[in-house]
Amino acid sequence: MFEFFISFCVIAALIWARKATPAGNKAGNTLHTEYLTSKPTSNHFTVATFNIQTGKSNDGKRDISASAALLKDVDLAGIQEVYAPSLLNLLGHGQQQTEHLAKRGGFAWLFCATRRRWLREHRGNALLSKLDVLNWQTTMLPDQSGKSYRNMTTATIEWQDETFVFINTHLHTRQGRAEQLQVVLQEFAKYPRAILVGDFNSTATMPELATALEDGLIDDAIKQAHIDTDNAERIDWILTKGFKVEGGRMVEKGVSDHPFYEISLSYQS
Repeated sequence: MFEFFISFCVIAALIWARKATPAGNKAGNTLHTEYLTSKPTSNHFTVATFNIQTGKSNDGKRDISASAALLKDVDLAGIQEVYAPSLLNLLGHGQQQTEHLAKRGGFAWLFCATRRRWLREHRGNALLSKLDVLNWQTTMLPDQSGKSYRNMTTATIEWQDETFVFINTHLHTRQGRAEQLQVVLQEFAKYPRAILVGDFNSTATMPELATALEDGLIDDAIKQAHIDTDNAERIDWILTKGFKVEGGRMVEKGVSDHPFYEISLSYQS
């Protein structure tokens, strides 16, 4: 009987530890800067969005260095689907995924957990920056799934003695996506100069997004740069306010199950 009770407790503990829970809100004034090398000095900078699929390529092979190679030359990036430090990482062995990306590209970095699992932060998004980050806040988004939690990270960035707001997010595929998108777009609308990037899991026909794109102050930077031939089906976005789109590039799916998008921006005069 005692052995049965112990077995029951162990199984119950494993079920409880396996269950995903929201990571919660966080805020701060600094990023990890141990790998930051140089800052952009020209009159433009590059911003990217990339869902790295936890470093797994489109053919199922996991290689975080392939994602790092695409990101290394940009100045500011919002990353989605990033694994948190593993238990071995927490014990001082190896590098977590966000840290690997930062070291390869010379970025300051921040991991932004969306959920906890196995008694630790499990996965989330990340911010990589060669620009000065003055402060940041990660906010959990409304959830109807009970397991696939989402967030947005809002950071104040300083560049050329002026500031702007950078927002990175990854929205749900189904339940509650419209509500999440509305919350993110309302945050974006607060700022006269801002960049919103992420995997929205939404095309331009999503009503909330379609309404935002009709705003004359908001630019669909990927469309303006003419770097995606399939804009109608695109679910990854770089929206800007108060910037001029100077150009960009896209790398097709392969390294991830999402394309990589990079845009060059300057301040609007």
